[in-house]
Amino acid sequence: MRRLQFLLTRSVWLLSATALLLLFVSLGLLIYGAWRDVERIPPLERHLNYVVAIELAAGEVRTRLLNLLQADSAYLDPDGFDDLREQLRGLSDSDAYRMATTPEVIDNALTLLVQFDGRSRVPLDGASSALRGALNQELLAHQLLVADFHAEARRKLVIVSALALCLLVISALLWTLVRQRVLRPLNKLIDQMSLLARRDFSELSVDDTDAMLHPMIEKYNAMAQRLRTLEQAQQQRHANLTREVRNSTAMLLQQQRRLAQAERLGAVGEVAAGVAHELRNPLTSVQMALENLHHDVPDAELAERVDLINDEVKRATRQLNQLLDQARQRPEKAFPLDIGEEVESLVTLAGFQLHEDVTLSSDVADGLRCRLPRSQFRQMLLNLLLNAGQALQDAAGQIQLQVRRRGGMLEIEVRDSGPGFSAQMLETGIQPFRSWRAGGTGLGLAMVHRFTHDLGGELQLSNRQEGGACVTLRLPYRDTDD
Repeated sequence: MRRLQFLLTRSVWLLSATALLLLFVSLGLLIYGAWRDVERIPPLERHLNYVVAIELAAGEVRTRLLNLLQADSAYLDPDGFDDLREQLRGLSDSDAYRMATTPEVIDNALTLLVQFDGRSRVPLDGASSALRGALNQELLAHQLLVADFHAEARRKLVIVSALALCLLVISALLWTLVRQRVLRPLNKLIDQMSLLARRDFSELSVDDTDAMLHPMIEKYNAMAQRLRTLEQAQQQRHANLTREVRNSTAMLLQQQRRLAQAERLGAVGEVAAGVAHELRNPLTSVQMALENLHHDVPDAELAERVDLINDEVKRATRQLNQLLDQARQRPEKAFPLDIGEEVESLVTLAGFQLHEDVTLSSDVADGLRCRLPRSQFRQMLLNLLLNAGQALQDAAGQIQLQVRRRGGMLEIEVRDSGPGFSAQMLETGIQPFRSWRAGGTGLGLAMVHRFTHDLGGELQLSNRQEGGACVTLRLPYRDTDD
């Protein structure tokens, strides 16, 4: 079983090596057969020429014999046979014959021609018969040579055809195995790699795969396993980041609510400070009148009562002064700010608090760096963005934030596609605790207005011609190098 499995595993290589070996053997046999044919053709040509020379000599003897028979004087000059004798000597001395008796027969014919006296036909008849016998023997030998050449050529044809057939069968088997154990696994590998984009990290089996593909498939399986691990880590990281963002957003929202509450308390303190300021002046007048009355009252008991009232008025004045001292705010220190980074983080923070159908975009000029109180600046922009989102009332809309430098001012515009400001609000302006929106507190824009005023800027409210509100802030642009 293990031997069979080993052979199947090495089948492609084994068949490939066998097919290559058969191909080389076939080419070798073809080259050897061609070389053998080239080597055997010259002897055949030489023997054929030898046979032709014998036939020509025999024909010449027959011609001389006919001339002797037809001559009137029945005489031929023996000296005229010198060329024929030389020709026969050459045939006798040649090594192109195939029959061992051929030289002896030719020598006999040559001897008879030497004995020819010019009149007797017996030597010519003997020489002609001898040459015909030698010719017949050599023709038979030549036929045997040709038959042997033909038989050998047929054997080589059979061998080469058998090798070609074996090569064809092995090639067919090799193609089947290659398609089964190489091409099909490669196609599966290609299909599986295309599924990686769909987050399918399935591994491939190497059971029906040729051994030469095992390293590739093992590398792919290792890569798929690594990608699966990275994907799981990425999902876990994404879940952790999402959870952290939600926690951070909740914390920021809680801080924003606390800050808004603090701003409301600040606004209340501002109103209380205004009331205290207005009350302190008449209390001062009352205190002065009580002091004068103390000197004008002759009754000691009544003067004592006036002093008690004056003491209470002084205590109320001191409390109002303390209230005014507590209402005074300490200005926040300005720092160099990258306006683009601050706006980007605020847009991200506000995006978590707006309706999902609201599109929030920002457009900040490059290279804006200005010295501003960071907390107040962020609180201003956040209040404007949230007010714009509340104006849309959970409907689909757009909010655009644009920041530019115009001269010595930093100009900030917040535009929305909501219903816009009411005519009464545009007429009366921003007032604390007075809101023209249902559920509003009237403190958001009031805080923005107070921050703007503290920074030495201005706040402008308007409605857009295409619909929606526009809030424009202009703050002094203080370079970071100042």
